[in-house]
Order: sequence, then C-alpha cells, then structure tokens
Amino acid sequence: MKIPRYLVTGGIILLAVALALAVGYWNIRPASFTPQVIQDPLQPDFFMDNARIRQLNEQGQPVYDLVSVRAAHQVGDDVTELDDPKLLYYREGEQQPWDVQARYGEVSAGGDRVDLSQNVVIEQQLAGQPVRRLSTPALSIFPDRHFAETDRSVRIEAANGVTTATGMEANFNDGAIKLLSNVRGEHDAL
Repeated sequence: MKIPRYLVTGGIILLAVALALAVGYWNIRPASFTPQVIQDPLQPDFFMDNARIRQLNEQGQPVYDLVSVRAAHQVGDDVTELDDPKLLYYREGEQQPWDVQARYGEVSAGGDRVDLSQNVVIEQQLAGQPVRRLSTPALSIFPDRHFAETDRSVRIEAANGVTTATGMEANFNDGAIKLLSNVRGEHDAL
C-alpha cells in the first residue's frame, strides 16, 4: 500500500514544526527571561545618608564619633567612601575631643585605616588654652593605634603663632605632634 503524497508532506511538516518548537523551548526557557543581576564593581552595594557612627571602648566610653553626609561602600575594593566626614576623636581621660574634618574620606576594609583628603582640618582644645588648628591636604588615621600621619604639608595655627612643616605624626591620646621636615615658625613673644 502506497501512502499518499499529501500525508507524507504533512507528516514531514508536522515533524519539522514539532522539532522547531522543541528546539525553541530548549533554547528559550521562561527562566531565561528573568533579569540577570550583575554587580558593577564601580557601584556601591550599600550607602547611607547622614551616617552617624559611634565607637566605644571596653569600658563603654566613646572612642570616636563619625558623622558623614554620605557613606557608600564599594564592593569592588571593600572601601567605604565618606563625603564631608566629621570625626570627634576622644582622648583618654579628657572631656574635649580632637575635631577632625575633611571634604572626602575612605575607610579601609576592616576599618583599621581612615584616609582623609581635601581640606583636612584638625582642631584641638586643650584645657585653659586657645584652640590649636592644624590643616593639611591629606591625613591617614589609624583608630586602633590612636595615631595619625601625613607626608604632606602641615600648617599649625596656635594662639601665639603659626608653624608650617612637611610631614607630621600625631598621637591622639597624649596630644604629642611630631613635625617631620622643613619646619618653619613665626611666633609672637609673650
């Protein structure tokens, strides 16, 4: 018995359509229509506006208060960027903290280093004395060590004069400031 030609052609077309639908479904699954989430390393994975952070020591006393207009954590390099950070760093046993401000800051992974830049200003109020003001283009702070340093120019304004230098090391606990090189000063005689 011979199969009519129209049935053979119809069967081939039906098989081709079924095969095309199977291949199409295999290549275009409904799951492929859901968007893929790709983390851009230049985009933050979280941010905070008007961030406020307080670090306490073992006795529950404040070590520092950090306020920033915006804080954004960058997933690519695990750094938190700070806009207009203001840091009050409390000295052990003293009521008056060091007041540190800058236009920009970065907190390293783990928080063991804070790099400040663009108009960094440190003001220190000592008991019974006028405010001492330090300014520098960049400053690195190591909170765990209560230490700050810079290799850039430094200007110190005190009640009786102005001192400039290149490079500085500062100990937040005892208030000691070490100027590293090119130290120049203009002071009024008392």
